[in-house]
Amino acid sequence: MRVVSITCVKNESDIIEAFIRHTATVVDHLVVLDNGSTDETRDILEALQRTGFPLHIVDDPSPGYWQWMRMTRLMHEFAVARYEASWILPLDVDEFVVTTGPELRDLLGPPTGQPRSILWRTYVPDPADQPDELNPARRIRYRLAEEATPRENIIVPDQLAKRRDVTITQGNHALWMDGHRVKPHPIEGAYLAHIPVRSPAQFASKIAIGYLQYLAMCEREDRWGWHYEAPYELLKSDPVTFAENVREAALRFAVPAESDFVPETVIDPIPYRGDELSFTPTSKEEGQTFRAILEYAENLARQYAEQCKRLSSIFKNKDDSK
Repeated sequence: MRVVSITCVKNESDIIEAFIRHTATVVDHLVVLDNGSTDETRDILEALQRTGFPLHIVDDPSPGYWQWMRMTRLMHEFAVARYEASWILPLDVDEFVVTTGPELRDLLGPPTGQPRSILWRTYVPDPADQPDELNPARRIRYRLAEEATPRENIIVPDQLAKRRDVTITQGNHALWMDGHRVKPHPIEGAYLAHIPVRSPAQFASKIAIGYLQYLAMCEREDRWGWHYEAPYELLKSDPVTFAENVREAALRFAVPAESDFVPETVIDPIPYRGDELSFTPTSKEEGQTFRAILEYAENLARQYAEQCKRLSSIFKNKDDSK
């Protein structure tokens, strides 16, 4: 029985190495799509691949936050068709699989045709964190005592993954088949340690580029990316306040402003299973964040120009044929 993880990444150099090293102890193979990273993410992936990690890198620099489409492609074309996965585990790079007893493959068992699900536990930065610890999975030790809204990721059995009418939803939270949501069976004895906010610079990059990616989508559901909107407006209007309020933003990440949720934290270190980091940059993130945002804007402008050229060529050919 083979468990294969699938992931999309963009500018995640602070956490990608820790994610790969940890996840490689849980699954048989990792498939990672690099969505045109402009930081050291791609270099780190290639270095890990050279050292022997069971890692397949896919390139897709196209704009837009087309996560559901990219993850569905990775499931069909790579996890199943190339690596013969029994179970497909969709993960974001800030999600670390933790088991409290048996290994994940033992909790999953042989695929039965019904998807499984695994719950989140959200981790947040804290003043008590050790700033010199490079690995976010070791540095960030506090989590929410209770989630504002319980969220889960789907795990897909091969019987469903082989069907072309099966798609993974945006966010990896559900599975659709023939236009209907497929009800999963929850896993007990495992969870995802979720670390969406890790530093002011990382959070600024995440919000700015994520918001612009959603804005660049020609078609999307109205609520996709809603949790990027308010922090993006704050970052745009008052970056100093944005940086000062990062911990509060982490405590209420993806919580609607009108919610009466009162976050409390408990110390619960993530049992990181990987080796020591070897390729993660130690330089300050602030300059890299500004560069990443500008380079994403440049790429959007270039792709817009190329699209204009193609449209102009089409219209010119039509006029010449008259």
